[in-house]
Amino acid sequence: MKKLFLYLIFLLTAISFSKLQAQQHIQTIGWNVVAKIPPAPIQSQSIGLAGAITGSHQHLLFIAGGTNFPDKMPWEGGKKKYYDDIFIYRKMARGLALRPYQAKLPFHLAYAAVCSTPGGIVIAGGENETGLSQKAFIMQWENGKVTLNSLPDLPEGLTNAALTLVGDILYLAGGETTGGATDQFLTLDLKNTAAGWKKLINLPQPVSHTVLLTAGTKIFAIGGRKGNSGDTSTIYKNVWMFDIKNPVWKAKTSLPVPLSAACGVSAQQELLVFSGDEGKTFHQVERLIGEINREKDEERKAKLNQSKAVIQAAHPGFSRKVLKYDIAHNVWTAIPGAMPYGTVTTQAVWFENEIIIAGGEIKAGVRTPKILSGKIKTAK
Repeated sequence: MKKLFLYLIFLLTAISFSKLQAQQHIQTIGWNVVAKIPPAPIQSQSIGLAGAITGSHQHLLFIAGGTNFPDKMPWEGGKKKYYDDIFIYRKMARGLALRPYQAKLPFHLAYAAVCSTPGGIVIAGGENETGLSQKAFIMQWENGKVTLNSLPDLPEGLTNAALTLVGDILYLAGGETTGGATDQFLTLDLKNTAAGWKKLINLPQPVSHTVLLTAGTKIFAIGGRKGNSGDTSTIYKNVWMFDIKNPVWKAKTSLPVPLSAACGVSAQQELLVFSGDEGKTFHQVERLIGEINREKDEERKAKLNQSKAVIQAAHPGFSRKVLKYDIAHNVWTAIPGAMPYGTVTTQAVWFENEIIIAGGEIKAGVRTPKILSGKIKTAK
């Protein structure tokens, strides 16, 4: 009887401890720059990348592809350059160390949908100098080298979409086709890739540059944007949830502010969203572009172009906030403290129990080579 009593006490203690552990909430994040993206072969120093692929596999961090403006800013006539380099890092006691290993993507690529899986880093769609990509493949580290294996093509070329994983199933949301933002929601079974991508119930709205995060069987589509011909883009505050057990989209509490091109990670029963574009400067530039396109007088058009260049050059940077969503209570809050800098068109990934955000755009046309690490601090 005594043994049974002791066993019940132990069991209750274990259950209580598990509940306490589960009830821990993220309080703050400690940020550090842990490495830099190397310069391109033709560059004397790195100017960073936006739209690069970031993922982890076999305890290694991968950063690949991406874009920058190596010569001049876009409003000065600079041309966007796309890359195919693959950089691989391993965790060290202090920061990250770049492995002396050279590898390339099969083609230049940026703004792809990316998801780290146990079997490798899945890359779908994206774009380069020739247009939108329809290709999907998985990048792996096997026997001391990078391997790239093809997956079924997407139904059409697609860029700035979002990708996540539940079990062995990939889910791809939104993105931009040649016709603009799409509301498509696709799935691919990694255990049966021969079946190809299948369409699920559409998203509630066409969207690109959204954050797609998973918690258990629930998938969350957070923010994003939709370009509107002849008008400013719609920047969304909306948050939608899709539960695999009940496959419909349900509205959840909206973001505190509209956000596009942010990044995020899942952390047990909380979701974290980093930075993002609230659209103020973006909308100013869009309005001027609309005026320029409608203007017939060349002198007036030149002045409008000059005004646009001034606004872009004086870009204040993107949000430095970290927003936290409590899934159980359907509530958004801001985590105290700010990121060292705001960055968009990049990805956040878990790597060796830290959050990694590599590169990204920090102002209009300006990239950063910095690789940021965030360590979570929790409290009950």
